[in-house]
Amino acid sequence: MDDLLAQPTRRRIFDVVSKHPGASGRDVQRLAGLAWGETAYHLEQLTDAGLLRRERGGRRDYYFAAAMTWEDRRLFQALRSPTQRRLLLLLSESPDLTLAELRERLQLSLSTTSFHVRQLLASSAIEGNRAGNLRRYRAVRPQRVAELLRGYQESFEDRLVDRFVEAWSGMLGG
Repeated sequence: MDDLLAQPTRRRIFDVVSKHPGASGRDVQRLAGLAWGETAYHLEQLTDAGLLRRERGGRRDYYFAAAMTWEDRRLFQALRSPTQRRLLLLLSESPDLTLAELRERLQLSLSTTSFHVRQLLASSAIEGNRAGNLRRYRAVRPQRVAELLRGYQESFEDRLVDRFVEAWSGMLGG
């Protein structure tokens, strides 16, 4: 396996995926500064060797270092979607919001909010509980979301992530 990573292009791709978990193939290509054919070939080699994992999510493939846990991979898939990231961050900071409250706070259409909430429920990133006639949502592992965002903050070009990490840093001890 170390022989595979001795090849400079594969090492570069492996390092990009390690620093940007959940990156798509096109993201890896852009970040590594390579042509698409070269990127696709080496991603396949690294995946076949068991150094990377490729997971299908929606209409794209996500790439992860093989050592990343299933739960973290699911969270990163949600965090790589800007809308799901916003929902997950909001529910981490303000649990027990209804669909209407989420829609209003994020200024999204009801259908968009509903679609992404269903995606997050399916990935077990959030959970919904009935409270009378309303269903309220919360992040399942808000502290882990904060830890992942803090650890991989540079892989998200998003001021919302910066503010979230800053707010949670005090609670996480640093």
